[in-house]
Amino acid sequence: MEVTSRDRRSVAERLKAATEELQKLEQLVISGDCAPRVLCDFRDAVDSIRQTTWAVQQWGELQEQHRDPYTVLDLLTVERVRRATQIMRDLTTDLESLELGLETPGLEKLSQAVNGLHERLSPLFKKNFV
Repeated sequence: MEVTSRDRRSVAERLKAATEELQKLEQLVISGDCAPRVLCDFRDAVDSIRQTTWAVQQWGELQEQHRDPYTVLDLLTVERVRRATQIMRDLTTDLESLELGLETPGLEKLSQAVNGLHERLSPLFKKNFV
């Protein structure tokens, strides 16, 4: 998909609007009256966006410098592993506190995805211990 100058302008305008909204949200957060769990989830989302935008910025800078931009992909992978680990810990806490149950939509698909990941990870660790 080719990115046009109109698309770039649209992204720039949306980023500016999002920045302004985040600054307003910051003032509301400072004023208090927000559940710690909601703040934690928001902080995680903002951190993810920060990491992604940093990687995209690095990609562009490396390309401009005629250096290998693919080194950034390793950093994105490390970040995805970190985030997945945090999400798994959060879900474990939710299960222990009974916030998740069989009635939770998508839980069966999550279980299948976790099992599939476990099947693919297990051989990596068996090789390290042989």
